[in-house]
Amino acid sequence: MKTILHICDWYRPIGGAEKLLFDTLKLLEKANCANIIVFNDHPDQETSGQRPEHAIKGLELFSYHYPGSRLLAKRAIKELNKIIEKYSPDICHIHNFQNSFITEYLLETLPCVRSIHDPRLYCFTNWKLLPDKSTCPYPIGKNCISQGCISSGLLPKNNYDRNAPWVLRNLKVHKRMRTLILESRMQIECLLENGFSPEQIAWLPNFTPIRSEKDVKHFVSNHFKPDERIILFVGRASYEKGAHVLIDACKYIKSDCKIVIITAGTLLEELKLAASAYPDRIKIIPGLSYNETRKYYARSSVIVVPSVWLENFCLVGLEAYANMKPVIGSRIGGIKDWLKDNKTGWFFEPGNARDLAARIDHAMADPEKLKRMGQAAYNQVCKYYNEKLYLTRLLAIYAKGIDKF
Repeated sequence: MKTILHICDWYRPIGGAEKLLFDTLKLLEKANCANIIVFNDHPDQETSGQRPEHAIKGLELFSYHYPGSRLLAKRAIKELNKIIEKYSPDICHIHNFQNSFITEYLLETLPCVRSIHDPRLYCFTNWKLLPDKSTCPYPIGKNCISQGCISSGLLPKNNYDRNAPWVLRNLKVHKRMRTLILESRMQIECLLENGFSPEQIAWLPNFTPIRSEKDVKHFVSNHFKPDERIILFVGRASYEKGAHVLIDACKYIKSDCKIVIITAGTLLEELKLAASAYPDRIKIIPGLSYNETRKYYARSSVIVVPSVWLENFCLVGLEAYANMKPVIGSRIGGIKDWLKDNKTGWFFEPGNARDLAARIDHAMADPEKLKRMGQAAYNQVCKYYNEKLYLTRLLAIYAKGIDKF
């Protein structure tokens, strides 16, 4: 039996990375592994009581340019050291986490692997989007200045400038990380162009829990009503996730259908305002539990993934497939790994609301084809993104990480 120490910033179900974390914990525990969770001390965290769970103040700081960041990290390391001494973990799995002081300590203390879920490791502004909101094609470097993401002056002009030295420090520390877990081919390309070596990279696509075909068909038949004709979006209320593109597509959609947007986040009110122009077309639901969200997967005709950033993977796609639903997705980033055009869904041009509307109209014109594509999507997730395959690969990554250390 292995004992795994998990380090994360958020320990509550707020997004795909966190859902993957919780599903991974359950998967490891079914395989008789012991999980120890260490997360940032914050009033919004949620403990489960299902495993040892430890909150540490100052574990993740989010903005490192403030005075006292080094002191907070030093105190956090003392607490973390006590936990390591108590449980003697075989390996440490670092999840969404940016504190290079803590990471550096962990690298020197025990075998480590690190999952990369977003571009913060190699992007000063977090999402690899340029100031004009187009996707950034450059590695971290001088183009970050020439494109206006950070300034070149001696005095910082904004928080991105102030945080830049800490981003570079985090990047430097991770160049020493022996194993980096990446979810898509796009991610691998980004890491390589930012100076990481192939020997550091372990490719591990996401997985999602999958119910039997009989159970899924029964669940869908209990909730799906053909006359509802629901187009579903599930994701953060933030620019990069592209819900605004789906709302804009309502200008061009000709078919009789309803748009349901399940979301929460900083742009929630902005999305509500935009959706108010289509009161008979759009329904916004501000956050649901996964069990309730799954009912909407079942009720939907098709799921839309309209991301406008270099999406690392997007777990929503696998969740749609696991509920026998095809996907209309942006031809961008990691989405290109799992979406098979005209087989399990359709691509559209990222950010192009008119193109998205045309794909929706095309999909809604043939309900029988949607059903066949939903079956193909389910078959694909069962074959390539199942629990057994993920666990086998993850345990092999752990074993290799221990050997490297």
